[in-house]
Amino acid sequence: MTAARSPAGAATPAQGAGPGTVATGPGGSRVRLRRLSQRREGDGWVIGRVETGDFIAVPDVAHRVLALLGQGHAVDEVAALLRAETGKSFAVGSFVAALDDLGFVAAIDDEARPDPAVPGPSLPWLRPAHVRWFLHPAVPMVVAGCTVAIVVLLASHPALIPSYRMLVWNRQAGLVLAVDAAIAWTLILMHELAHLATARAAGAPARITISTRLQFLTAQTDVSGVWGAPRRTRMTVYLAGMALNVCVVAACLLVLVAADPHGLARQLLCVVVAETALALPTQFMVFMRTDLYFVLQDLTRCANLYADGSAYLRHLARRATRPGVGQNPDPSQQYPPPQRRAVRAYSAVLLIGTAICLGVEFAVSLPALITLIARAVAELGSTVLATLDGTVLIAVLLAWQVLWWSRWWARHQGQARSLARKLRKGGTPHGG
Repeated sequence: MTAARSPAGAATPAQGAGPGTVATGPGGSRVRLRRLSQRREGDGWVIGRVETGDFIAVPDVAHRVLALLGQGHAVDEVAALLRAETGKSFAVGSFVAALDDLGFVAAIDDEARPDPAVPGPSLPWLRPAHVRWFLHPAVPMVVAGCTVAIVVLLASHPALIPSYRMLVWNRQAGLVLAVDAAIAWTLILMHELAHLATARAAGAPARITISTRLQFLTAQTDVSGVWGAPRRTRMTVYLAGMALNVCVVAACLLVLVAADPHGLARQLLCVVVAETALALPTQFMVFMRTDLYFVLQDLTRCANLYADGSAYLRHLARRATRPGVGQNPDPSQQYPPPQRRAVRAYSAVLLIGTAICLGVEFAVSLPALITLIARAVAELGSTVLATLDGTVLIAVLLAWQVLWWSRWWARHQGQARSLARKLRKGGTPHGG
């Protein structure tokens, strides 16, 4: 799940200035805003467009500006009304220009403003009415009941406690990897569909894509539009995937205990239990913007915890390599003390978690990948079954790597090309 276009402190009418002018017209211009979601958040407001997922956090005065513009007042009239109400001057024109840049302005006088292109939602046929029950108050009780059932069933049947041994259910490594991967991606899709359906129930469009998190290939659902919803709804959307995982584990355990299947059916049910249960702890890896990261971000009232934590780490790195606090202002100082402490604490989690993940990748995952490929190559040509198994194993492993690299490049090609240009420029000999 992702909510990348979350609120950011921006577009605030500055004090100590006159009415200002709109970028495309005089101070007498009348502004027509697009349909905006507005909700109270602490001492300010969160406003934005559900359709695009673009939101900003603004103070009360900015909310008052929006109200006055919505009543049909011209820009300079709004500035004059604010001066009369507060005794202070605000750069209303500059604020409106910033709103225009964000795509919040539909028209200035008779000039329509371009609407930023936004990728269409996944499953556009799925309407809020179809999935409204996802937000029913009884759903958390069902999930709680499933959690209790899991504890009871595992306590009474310890052989069903998930372990990695459940994932290795056959001697043919290629067959095991292919089936386990198919089950894993089916479960991942179900997880993301739970986010999408819950967000859609809240009236927010959502879109599922494939992306990367460090060395991991993952699916993600953009649910940025829920920033306009009440906190309870937002939390429900964030936790919907994990709630579905709990229900899947409970259902599979009930079948295993009540029906006691044997053979392949039992093995595959155990694979589902193991993969689903073992995936739940990974949600605590908040340094990779997992579901619990968004819960943490919301609870700490931080606009973009990952970006702010990354900025603070860059500040510390610059201060260590280029001493001089005046030249490297602390970006966390712009926030109130509670958010500042949250950003700094998260930056430590981000640094340590990323280092551990990359360390495991180079110390464990890559050697294991090389070993599996070598074993698969050794199987080729020995017997028909071994050759087929080795071929499947190599195909699955290579397809995974190709997909990861393609998604990584689609996400980071801008930075990679910029870095390459800087390196080329730095390596060019200077003429004398």
